[in-house]
Amino acid sequence: MELRFSEDRRKHPRAERMCLSVRLQNESFEVTNWSMGGFLLENYHGHLSTGALVRVVGLGCRDGKILDVDLPARVVRTDENTIAVSYLGLDTNAYHFLTDALNKCGQMRNLVQDSALL
Repeated sequence: MELRFSEDRRKHPRAERMCLSVRLQNESFEVTNWSMGGFLLENYHGHLSTGALVRVVGLGCRDGKILDVDLPARVVRTDENTIAVSYLGLDTNAYHFLTDALNKCGQMRNLVQDSALL
């Protein structure tokens, strides 16, 4: 039985126009789409599975400087060569970087409250 939803139930708007990179442990990835709540990686060939805890240690624009962050996160979904990762909290650097990035993408709505900051 396949579940289908007729509407988008995401808490955070997705941004695809700005090319974001993340660093998990010591490996960097180009993000397919992202939000204040997490990101999607396609063409992922690693060992992480649904439920795995991971630390995001860098955020940045593709071909740009990577900002050092320390974000606990969880893999919330995996498909063939694809993982979806949800932040468990945002540090101040990540919050400001992602907010600025969303503003540059024209995604002005920010649904993360300051209480979510680490």
